[in-house]
Amino acid sequence: MSAPTIAQQKKLIKKIKTPERFFKIDFGRYGAEVAMGSITKEQFDYWYDNENFEEYMSNLGFDMEDANKDIPKEAQFEREFYEFEDIGHMNGPEYADSQYIIISEVDKNGNALEDENGNYVEDETVDMSEFVKRGAKITCGAEHHTGSDSCKDKYFMFGQYFNKGGWTAEESIKTGPDGFDFKKLEITYENFDGFKVFSDFIYDGTDYYLQEDSTGKSSSFYVDCGDEIET
Repeated sequence: MSAPTIAQQKKLIKKIKTPERFFKIDFGRYGAEVAMGSITKEQFDYWYDNENFEEYMSNLGFDMEDANKDIPKEAQFEREFYEFEDIGHMNGPEYADSQYIIISEVDKNGNALEDENGNYVEDETVDMSEFVKRGAKITCGAEHHTGSDSCKDKYFMFGQYFNKGGWTAEESIKTGPDGFDFKKLEITYENFDGFKVFSDFIYDGTDYYLQEDSTGKSSSFYVDCGDEIET
């Protein structure tokens, strides 16, 4: 048997010295608050293909009484979009190939880690398109669209605030000496009419809450109905 290389020796020494390692996880750079909820046939009939609906829903958050003053009573909305959530409601990073994760090794207190030469340990940035290739488990937890079980027999409203920024796991992830392993990563998302939003971020059996730090960039609102409803 050949003697271990210098690199192998260094790796073994690091394992012995650091039986536990800690990692800070950040997701970027887009996400949203998305909600879908049931509405009445009267609301659907008035607002379907109505070009003023997006402006109307945006105005509800500022002055609901003023927004509704010229709207027929049966077509009025009396709460903001995120309160229409009987079909689904999520707020988190988007699941898309254009997104990425930043993995930063830190000490047990969450501070940046230095190597033996006093240099900060380099972060690793990985595109979401690479997650599955590296062994992560990605699952769709629910589908919401005109043909889904959640919507097929309903009139519904779709609302979304689209955000740009970052989402950080509230606690550092603790691993063994081998470090972060994508095979222990599980992500569940919900698909809101084509827009996929994280619902769970799990590492090695532990579900981590993602803290948001983002700013609003745009919004989208529309009404629709399920495939089993005749219009």
